[in-house]
Amino acid sequence: MRASSTPATLRLRHRLGSSDLEWERGAAWAFVQAIGLVWYYVDSNPVVAELGRSTCQRLLEDPSAAAGA
Repeated sequence: MRASSTPATLRLRHRLGSSDLEWERGAAWAFVQAIGLVWYYVDSNPVVAELGRSTCQRLLEDPSAAAGA
């Protein structure tokens, strides 16, 4: 298991029993969902669009979510 960016993330991964590949797939799924929030809600619901942006930022900053890290 790769190092996570926070102790809470490490505990979650341990309790779920997620392999590196499963964690990376989950991060990719979360990224796709988040980027969809950004473009779809940019005008109609800026708060939700911002949630998508912040989620993308967290995923990009988390070394445990990066494929091949």
